[in-house]
Amino acid sequence: MSWMEIDAIADGFSFEESDLRKEEALQWLQKLNPLVAPLAAITEPGQTLVLSPFGSLHRIPLHALKVNGELLIQRNPIVYSSSLTVLNVVYQNRKAAEQRQTAPPTINYHAALFGDPPSQPGRKALNSLATKFHTEAQIGDASTSSNLLASLTDPSLNLLHYHGHVTFQEGDPKDHGLELYDRRFSLRDVFDLELTSTYQQNAGYHVTLLGCGSGMSKTTMSNDVLGLVSAFLYAGASSVVSALWPFDDRDAVSYTRAFYAGFEGAGMDGGGVVVDLAKANQKAVLEIREKRPALYHWGGFVVNGWWMLRGFGD
Repeated sequence: MSWMEIDAIADGFSFEESDLRKEEALQWLQKLNPLVAPLAAITEPGQTLVLSPFGSLHRIPLHALKVNGELLIQRNPIVYSSSLTVLNVVYQNRKAAEQRQTAPPTINYHAALFGDPPSQPGRKALNSLATKFHTEAQIGDASTSSNLLASLTDPSLNLLHYHGHVTFQEGDPKDHGLELYDRRFSLRDVFDLELTSTYQQNAGYHVTLLGCGSGMSKTTMSNDVLGLVSAFLYAGASSVVSALWPFDDRDAVSYTRAFYAGFEGAGMDGGGVVVDLAKANQKAVLEIREKRPALYHWGGFVVNGWWMLRGFGD
């Protein structure tokens, strides 16, 4: 396929909810199947695959393409990274974070939970997650920029979960941000984290952003990606779960339950408890698809960065 053909297909893909609910959305998307066809010969089912898109493909759910008639996300756990350079940086950050830990390995995580979910089931899911991680969710008027900044600069942080509203400005992606109680926590705020004195002390944490279009971005002529995902990776996160388009909050609730259920079955590798975020994401996506097969419901959830996350005790 030529890049002209690829761009034409990518540009013709509609992100409108009414279109994403139709079978035609998946059929249109799978015009790009030739891009992943070689994977049948050079990879094995079950292997974790890292996809590094270019240009217009950054916003396309490549995991919904097919290899030998099977959805890629069914065949393989999938991780996205804007480049191998970024992947190496976030890997080194997480490796350094693991080396800083002195507490004994456990299934527990130092988690910070924020947001104001738009539905009652969403709020219940956030509070249930707080119980799971032995912490208190910062919901409503507690979900403030100062509280979020305090968590993000806490050297003990290794998991941040946000479930709430996200605003994306196509004209100025630097205004892309999390809608907190007091104000929008934008890309500018996230990029500023790199300048804080604690940046090197807490780099390596995981971020889950369950906000409508949290994974939306703008790609520059030099293939640089501007959005919340790239901003958090730049600011110290080593992995980010996000959504490529606005979603039904019921799907976010289902994703939360299935994704974090994988943390309970985490394995030990001699140096701690390790969660495979790529497999946790695959499990969550496929569970949603089984109940709600339209692309709209499951195709938007993706994980970026380094996919192995280790837990430590308090």
